Amino acid sequence: MTVSPTLDASNAPRGKRWWRLPLWLLVAVVMLEVLINVALNVGVVQAIMRRGTDRTQLSWQRAWWLWPVGRLHLKGFTLTNQDTQRWWKVEVDALTAGVSLTGLLRKRVDVYGIDGRGATFRMEPSPAPEEGPSDPNSRPWVIHLRDVTIHEVRELDFSRVRFAGALDVKGELNLQSRERIQVDLPSVRVAEGFLEVDGKRVARLEALSARARLDAPFQGEQDGYDLSKAIGGQAQAKVDLLPLDWVNDLLGASAPVSLRGGGGRLELDVRMERNMLEPGSRLEASGTQLDLRAGPMRARAPWSLKASMDEQRPGQPAGQLSLAFAPVKVSGPKGNGVEVPEVALSVLARRREGQPGFDLEPELRVAKSRPLDLRLLNPWLEQTLAVDSGHVTVRTEERSPKAKKRNSLELRMDTDLVSGRMGNNKVLLRAEVEVDARHLSWDMKELGLAGTTLRLSNVSSNGPVPIRAWSGTFSLPRASLTLSPTVLSARFSSQLTDTQPLVALITASKRLPSFLTSLLNIPKVEVTGQVQIDERGLQVRELKAKGDGFSLEGHLDLVQGNITGALLTTLGAVTGGIELRPGNNGLHLVNAKQWFAGQQAPPFR
Repeated sequence: MTVSPTLDASNAPRGKRWWRLPLWLLVAVVMLEVLINVALNVGVVQAIMRRGTDRTQLSWQRAWWLWPVGRLHLKGFTLTNQDTQRWWKVEVDALTAGVSLTGLLRKRVDVYGIDGRGATFRMEPSPAPEEGPSDPNSRPWVIHLRDVTIHEVRELDFSRVRFAGALDVKGELNLQSRERIQVDLPSVRVAEGFLEVDGKRVARLEALSARARLDAPFQGEQDGYDLSKAIGGQAQAKVDLLPLDWVNDLLGASAPVSLRGGGGRLELDVRMERNMLEPGSRLEASGTQLDLRAGPMRARAPWSLKASMDEQRPGQPAGQLSLAFAPVKVSGPKGNGVEVPEVALSVLARRREGQPGFDLEPELRVAKSRPLDLRLLNPWLEQTLAVDSGHVTVRTEERSPKAKKRNSLELRMDTDLVSGRMGNNKVLLRAEVEVDARHLSWDMKELGLAGTTLRLSNVSSNGPVPIRAWSGTFSLPRASLTLSPTVLSARFSSQLTDTQPLVALITASKRLPSFLTSLLNIPKVEVTGQVQIDERGLQVRELKAKGDGFSLEGHLDLVQGNITGALLTTLGAVTGGIELRPGNNGLHLVNAKQWFAGQQAPPFR
């Protein structure tokens, strides 16, 4: 009998072992798949990236990935960045994307074909904490998000300004930590949404379409990313502007200014390159009656705004803006007022040759108003000069069509013959005020009127020392008008033709000492000082006057024709002090300077 040899396992037929290799491969793929999904969900990937991305972080709440054939699915995705000046965050409810796994091994986050839904963006000033110097040999992470589509962006929050609605965006992000951030948004569309300022709705976006680019290099630890020339693109929008009542919450309950109404419509097409407006940009807006209350005054007017940026042509402006209010109705506390047919501010912009930026040429146009009864000023002015009759008109000078240069921003107010009373004294005068609007300033509490000029003419008075047909010009290098309460404060200087007004103010009887009588004959006197006028009267401080052989200094208060104060006057070799009291002025010729040194001027009320 023949015994067959036993077969060695190593010599088993290959056909019986073929399934082992695919099985092990399948087990390896499953294990790798499990490891990848575990790493994605327990924070391993985030921790690795957090150590390498410095102030840029990616995170998510849940994730799954059928690698390598499937797409990465993320829930609660967040991307944050913080530099030395600002902090921002992008949050997406859910997204799917293709991811390069090998890129992670090279410190690159390469994500493509991103499709997300439900997102918010927040940015606010928030300097990053100081950190020690980074390792110069370390290579920063690169985050590259390509072919991004996000639907239903619900919120764009820039700290105080916020968009709320539904926005769709397509784009790309390339962020190289500590080197450069690049954003390309070829399509941004809004079907409807609202703009808010400090939580108050200010406008409704009827439609918006835009494309935008941002390319900001990193400028170092102290400066962060340079945004000065980083932005370009185009935006077209139709906006319904809500009434401006929301501004009052920003001003505060104690502000002397309030706004009501003024809602309207705005259409714009803005084109930018390197943060500069480009030709083709335009804006048109108009609104219903805007009601402005400033102290005791009230102004009401519909408004319109137009702006455009054109192709540059030799000798022609590159851009222009026009803001108009027509008609403007101004009224006082008792309801009486004036109507101005139109108030318009226009600005031409000319590019600077060989330099960035524009030279601006503003011009103010105020159509001649109807006469305004000056008696409406009596609640404020009557302790100084109570107006019995007189009117004022407001206007600007007409510019000649042949004029090559635009006029300065001068607003003129002219009166007819004004009749009034300073106590028991009758006063007649004409006044002309020129306000250089280039020097106007506004800080919500007072209106700056630096550069204003006041001209008085035909000034006459029947006081103890009558004034006859006197005139003078006063320049106000510093001046301000506080609205609540109404207070005019100014520093003035003047070249007077003679001293009639000074003598009239300091004389209480027609019988003058010879020392004062000679004041009537002093021509060409220079006068400076500070003045304040409020509802309680007029105050003058640091009053100084100089003429040929004549000088005067002191302070005085005027209330309903009654004067209090102290003056030191020098005529030639004679110096005397004048004590001003209602109905009885005192004269000090002995030790006048010592007496005056003891007459300290009280501060302004």
